[in-house]
Amino acid sequence: MVVSKKFKIRNKLDLSIILEKIEVNKTELDVVKILDDFHSQSNGHVIGITGPPGVGKSSLINKLIISLRKLDLSVGVIAIDPSSMKSGGALLGDRARFNIDPKDQKIFVRSMAAKDYLGGISALTFPSMIIMRSIFDIVIIETVGVGQSEVSIEDVVDTVIYCVQPGSGDTLQFMKSGIIEIPDIIAVTKSDIENLANMTLSDLLSSKSYFVSNTGWEIKILSLSAYKEFGFSELKKLIDDRWLWLKRNNILSNQRSNQDLKWIKNSLISEYGFTGYKLLEEKINYIEKPFKYLNDLKKKIHLTIKN
Repeated sequence: MVVSKKFKIRNKLDLSIILEKIEVNKTELDVVKILDDFHSQSNGHVIGITGPPGVGKSSLINKLIISLRKLDLSVGVIAIDPSSMKSGGALLGDRARFNIDPKDQKIFVRSMAAKDYLGGISALTFPSMIIMRSIFDIVIIETVGVGQSEVSIEDVVDTVIYCVQPGSGDTLQFMKSGIIEIPDIIAVTKSDIENLANMTLSDLLSSKSYFVSNTGWEIKILSLSAYKEFGFSELKKLIDDRWLWLKRNNILSNQRSNQDLKWIKNSLISEYGFTGYKLLEEKINYIEKPFKYLNDLKKKIHLTIKN
C-alpha cells in the first residue's frame, strides 16, 4: 500500500495493527515517531461528510466509494458513530452499509466511537487521519451529525460536504446555525423525491450569498440520489475542482498547518484545562513534527506544575 521512511504497510492487516497501536498508546515515544513520520507524507485529499442523522451520509459514501474505485483511486474511510449516554458503547454499524469487497486492498474502513467528544469527532480521529492521509488517495471522514457541533469537522479535513435532506426543515436550520460557515460543498440527498428536493435546492441556491468562505472558495451546491444513482459524477468533479483549488497558492499547506496547531491546543486544553494550558509561557507555533511537539509541551506543563 505504502512505504514510509521506517514502517512498511503491505496490506490492510498491517494498517489495522498500526492504528490499534495508536489507539492504545498514542503518547508513547515510538508511536509519536510513527505519527510524525506519516505526517511528513500527507498526500491524500481528506473529505468530511456530515449532516443530520438519517440524511443519507452512508449511502452517499457508498456510491462515492464505488465511483472512486472505478477510477482506481484508493479510499480510506473513518466512520464515527455516536456513543450511548447510558452504556458508553457504540454500534459501529456504518460499515454494514458499504458495499465493498473485503479483499480489495485499496479500500479500508475504520469505525470508531465519538465517546464524549462533541462535534462528531473522536479524540482518535486526527492521528488516525494522519496515518490514512499518507496512504490513500482519498480519505473520507463521516461524522455522527449532531447539529451545531459539526463545526469541528473542518479541523481535520480539507473539504467539508454537508448533506441536506429534502423537505425536512434542514434549510432553515442550516441558515440559522453556525454550520452555515462550514461547508465547501452542499449536497441535497435523496433527490429522487423530486418536488421536495427541487424546492430545497432552490432555497439553498437563492440563499447562496449567505454562504461566506474566508478563503475565497465559492461554495458549491448540487443534488444527488444514491437510489437512482445520479449526481455523483458532478460531485466527483466538484471534489476534484476543490482539490486543485486548495493546492494553489499554498492554501492546502496553510490550512493543514492551522489544523495541526489547533489540534495541539485542543489536546492540551482537553488534558489540562484552560488553567493548565495557560501555564505555557511560549506561543504555540507551527512545527514539522506536531506529535513530538505536543509531547514536549506536555512535559513543560508537568514541570511547571511540579515546581
